[in-house]
Amino acid sequence: MKVTVFPSVLKGETDVPRSKSIAQRSLALALLSPQETVIHKFPNSSDCKAALDIIRTLGAVVSENGDVLDIRGGFPNNFQADIRQPKYLIHAGESGLAARMFMPIAALWHEEIVMEGQGTLLKRSMITHEEWLPCLGVKVVLKDHKLPARVHGPLLGGKIHSEGTASSQFITGLLIAGSATKKGIELEIEQVPSKPYIETTMAVAKQFGIQMESWEGGYKVEGAQRFEPLEMVVDGDWSGAAFLLVAAALCAEEGVLIKGLNEEIPQADQAILDVLTLARVKWEKTSQGYRVWASRIKAFEFDATHCPDLFPILAVLAVMGDGPSIIKGVSRLADKESNRGKAIQHEWSKMGVNTVIRGDELKVYPKAIQTAHVHAHDDHRMAMALSVMAMAGATLTIHGAECVSKSFPDFFETIQFLGARVE
Repeated sequence: MKVTVFPSVLKGETDVPRSKSIAQRSLALALLSPQETVIHKFPNSSDCKAALDIIRTLGAVVSENGDVLDIRGGFPNNFQADIRQPKYLIHAGESGLAARMFMPIAALWHEEIVMEGQGTLLKRSMITHEEWLPCLGVKVVLKDHKLPARVHGPLLGGKIHSEGTASSQFITGLLIAGSATKKGIELEIEQVPSKPYIETTMAVAKQFGIQMESWEGGYKVEGAQRFEPLEMVVDGDWSGAAFLLVAAALCAEEGVLIKGLNEEIPQADQAILDVLTLARVKWEKTSQGYRVWASRIKAFEFDATHCPDLFPILAVLAVMGDGPSIIKGVSRLADKESNRGKAIQHEWSKMGVNTVIRGDELKVYPKAIQTAHVHAHDDHRMAMALSVMAMAGATLTIHGAECVSKSFPDFFETIQFLGARVE
């Protein structure tokens, strides 16, 4: 699928999509909870559908009524027998969070479970699972450190010390799984590059009555905790909102109101507000949401190590600055849906924009962009970032744009509603 996006003037208001990060974590906890969980405003993204299929396969009973889910889980007593099948298979689609989070959760069972994926997920490393899970009594077999994976539990719980870097998605899965073990799990980790994502996990778990502890260099969850029944509404997605907020900062002279966001459950990409402030964008928080006006962009320097999903849209904002901008944390980009550092350099060069990667920094030089054919690299955040670039600069034809379904299926309809011209 290709779309052509033209320079546009945006105005009006819109709701953001619901957070797939919060939704997927909620599904994982609901799977283990013996209590009823009701989730309102469940997102329809492909990543969330993959996670929903996983908990169903693992035995949760799910009733759907529009965007409302009623879930009956309860490992292990409610459905332990359901797992005894000749071949037990769960499929994460292209969701890195689903794969890395549900692998340790699936290890709670005694039977061998096969985790598969597709598309870009098959290129992403799962080496931490291979190294850590055996320390907790789990046999793991991967193919060149990547999916498909064979996981044979049960996960017993215990303590792990690591001097290396650990995926926040894997830590999330371990902490959630640890609440269903007898021993619990304690982690001592020297390098955690995405701490805000684990804060999201802890906040969602707290809604279920599950307590997790954190300190500098460590995390802990007690085993055999008591889950509470929960009725919740999935928060708006700051990751998806970042594209709309920047689009408004570049294209909305009269302002755009972005609704559906709150700050009760922390999300890493709330940091977009800090960047807008650094770039001297005019914005305000109102009782209805966040209103943003087109502004003269000031060059900025920002460390995105703990919010790497912001990189593509920050690289768009930087192109429109009054001087070179620096974004730190490039090392976090290699193992995403694409190698985003290289993808940004490749696609931005097609538009005549000069970018330089030196060490862990991306330097972007401002430029009036040229009309071009560009490619999303099978990466939803690249597709959305390129669309914002087009709205703010010059006509772009974006190939592979269908990948927005991974997190924001209605992205193109949303920007059209705000006034963007898309064909």
